[in-house]
Amino acid sequence: MSETADIIQNFGDSKPRVVADLHSTTFEIEHIRDDVAGKYSDSDLDEAYKLIMAHTVTGDDFKSLIGEGRFNAQTLFFEDIVVFVFPSKRYEGVFASFDYDDSFPVTELVRTVSETRSDR
Repeated sequence: MSETADIIQNFGDSKPRVVADLHSTTFEIEHIRDDVAGKYSDSDLDEAYKLIMAHTVTGDDFKSLIGEGRFNAQTLFFEDIVVFVFPSKRYEGVFASFDYDDSFPVTELVRTVSETRSDR
């Protein structure tokens, strides 16, 4: 398990729905909450991985376009779920999803993960 995945799993009182280490051609589910486990098939997870990696590639290219150096996280907000992708190296990173409401500490999680990662 990556250090980032471990930090996310131990972040505050919020328990993640899913945490996965993303690699250039595959992924490893590091944690899936019991109430979420039965909701996704292997093909659902494979499809999600492909879509996430496509967003990761474009996010990395976008940072270059706007002249920014470090790309800390992509965040997707849904009605009741928030999703984070924390890149570590080009085409690698960590995926995490949490239940979401207005009290979820989005900025604190991004800051905590970003401060503990070494520069890439």
